[in-house]
Amino acid sequence: MQLSQLINKQAVRRPLPSYNFTENYDVIIVGLGTAGAIAAITAGRSGLRVLGIERMNAMGGTGTSGAVLNYYFGSKGGLYEQLDEAVAALEKQGYTKSNGINSELKKVVLEREALLAGCKIAYESSVTGVYLDGNRVLGLRWAGPEGTHSTAARFIIDCTGNAEVCAAAGCATRMGRELDGMMQPYSNAVMLVEGKRVKHYYTDAGYVDATDARAMSAAIIDSSTLPTHLMENYEDSRRLLRTAPLLGIRESRCIVGEENVTLPAYLSGKVTSKPIFYAYSNLDSHSKDMALESETLQDWSVVASLWGMNLSIPVPLGALIPRGFDGLLTAGRCIALDHDFTTAIRMKRDMQKCGEAAAAAVSIAMKDGIAVRDIDYNKLLAVLTTTGCYRKDNDVGMKDTQHKEDEHNRVVGWMSDVETIRAGLDSTKPGIAIWSAKRLDHAIRPDLRLWMLEAGREHLRKHSALALGLLGDPLALPVLRSIVRERDAFVPQTSRKYNIARALAAIYLLGKLQDQEMVPDLVAVADSRGEWGDGYHNDEFINDREELDFQYYSFSIMALLRIGEGCSSLRADIAAKLNALTKERELSILLKSCQAHGWRYPMSPIIRRAVHLWLKRWS
Repeated sequence: MQLSQLINKQAVRRPLPSYNFTENYDVIIVGLGTAGAIAAITAGRSGLRVLGIERMNAMGGTGTSGAVLNYYFGSKGGLYEQLDEAVAALEKQGYTKSNGINSELKKVVLEREALLAGCKIAYESSVTGVYLDGNRVLGLRWAGPEGTHSTAARFIIDCTGNAEVCAAAGCATRMGRELDGMMQPYSNAVMLVEGKRVKHYYTDAGYVDATDARAMSAAIIDSSTLPTHLMENYEDSRRLLRTAPLLGIRESRCIVGEENVTLPAYLSGKVTSKPIFYAYSNLDSHSKDMALESETLQDWSVVASLWGMNLSIPVPLGALIPRGFDGLLTAGRCIALDHDFTTAIRMKRDMQKCGEAAAAAVSIAMKDGIAVRDIDYNKLLAVLTTTGCYRKDNDVGMKDTQHKEDEHNRVVGWMSDVETIRAGLDSTKPGIAIWSAKRLDHAIRPDLRLWMLEAGREHLRKHSALALGLLGDPLALPVLRSIVRERDAFVPQTSRKYNIARALAAIYLLGKLQDQEMVPDLVAVADSRGEWGDGYHNDEFINDREELDFQYYSFSIMALLRIGEGCSSLRADIAAKLNALTKERELSILLKSCQAHGWRYPMSPIIRRAVHLWLKRWS
């Protein structure tokens, strides 16, 4: 037997003599938040002996202690709906009304149902080590108000959100985007009483490594004292109730799973044939440094401006199982996702379904005496279908949430007819046509090359060049160069918001195509100030001139790096220019919901770090 512990963020194992555990459970669920609370109740109702370990003093996580009362997308169905109905029924008995879910009453309902299901709950407790036999998990060492415990279990479900148990066990994990490890911005919520109703609002407050205790402590304090939260005066009609003690972390450490859910695989149609639930959201990136994201995400959100398109994403059981380990699962935002998909597969509805699915899988494995990876998929599907956690009708493909013709919005299909694509490219909403052309690739390249030359049809000509650039065709370069040199600030209307200006898309593609001719132009764009017109406002993504300058600055710098990547003879010159461009330039942005208060977040340090990391590869 071994005890594995996280020491300075590294899993360190040490051998132990034969060990007698003081307690034994069928399953231990670590983290009783959005996923973990539902997992505990599901496991308890399945007849398993359950221990739930939670570092705070309540269940429910983001939807209770985190004060996020409403749902943003996610798919319907599952145990959470029954619990939400119980919360609503309790509220009607005379409690203060709340917008969205009543967070205090949800704490009561979750705890009540967990106790009725026979679960033991350990609040204000944390895991300090994992007992292992090779890569088979035997139990946990954990500390709580009554001291240190060593508890055996047949299965552990890591619902910490940060894959803390998995990391301590030595499972392979990943964090943040590939370039610099940065994650999505976090938020902090405030609860208010307006009239006779509890309401909430949140603001994005910066970036934090949720696996770093010191950084998290600083973020909790700093974000609670921002002018977006701590105001000089509160009116009687709008009284401060509290700031949330739990930050709204959108992304942290994720496991490397038996199966991994990635955006490139999804967009190429390589998805699981055995989903346990369907996640549903757009690629809801809150970052404004889109220029530093992956090429796949920029192809989708920058060139095609498809940020607002909602996707049904099938999630397999293998994404909950750390690769090579037995007796250990995850549920919640720490399942096996790439950075791009952490923007979508994190919504509260879906994370609650994830917890339910994990517990149902453990119950079957426990009763059949086998590993979770070996359970009968059809048996699991039958259980999840009964509660509605799995619903085939949640597989809705891609939806355009800009359209409100019916309650389901408009289901979008990819275009295959050449004339339909031409019409789309010739419009102010070209995104679907651009991506449809990408899917057709060689079959439509001759048409795109002809349309790119049509005089008098600006949208058709320029959007055809964007589509060709997306396909890696150097014949798009002359038109892409002209888009930048003309300072073309046209913003498409494909998405409900976060549409990206055509010139920014062209700059990105010039870098992707490694166009050496544009190096002087891109240096000039990066160094420009206020040269992109007055119509800068763009649906939260750009709010003022400084944000506009930041976008052209960051996209041009990243394009220069990509050009240098493909041409070693230019690297020294590009490196010198980038060092000069980034040395003293200070640019900041307004994070989401900060506009009314004017609080700005400095972005130049992030750009400098990204440039430094890239240039290190050249040295």
